[in-house]
Amino acid sequence: MPNTSEDFFNRSEVTIVSKKAEKTFYVLYVRYFEDVFRERNAFLFEGTDLRIKDVMALICIIQNEALLERKRLYINTEEEFLMYLQGIDLRAAIEWIPDINRNQTLKLSEVVQKLKTPIHKK
Repeated sequence: MPNTSEDFFNRSEVTIVSKKAEKTFYVLYVRYFEDVFRERNAFLFEGTDLRIKDVMALICIIQNEALLERKRLYINTEEEFLMYLQGIDLRAAIEWIPDINRNQTLKLSEVVQKLKTPIHKK
């Protein structure tokens, strides 16, 4: 089976609902960035098959709410990928994915409060 460009990238999405409108924001990044990060921080992913791509778009919005003015973000370097993860309690984010999927709607301020704590290394 031939490889396609999609085989090398991860796509993450989040839909934000405000009083004004509903907006879906997409993040696309090289899958290798996540693979290397997972190897270096394996303890964050023990006992789960969840991936950073499941929450990366949300993390980017938490780190820079101005991104809501855009439709998508392309992360082109590992440094940029790691920059967005700085200051985020990634283990809490990963553990929270099932709740987010089940509840479908959460207040952005609540999410920011829960996830803004660094626990990982570069």
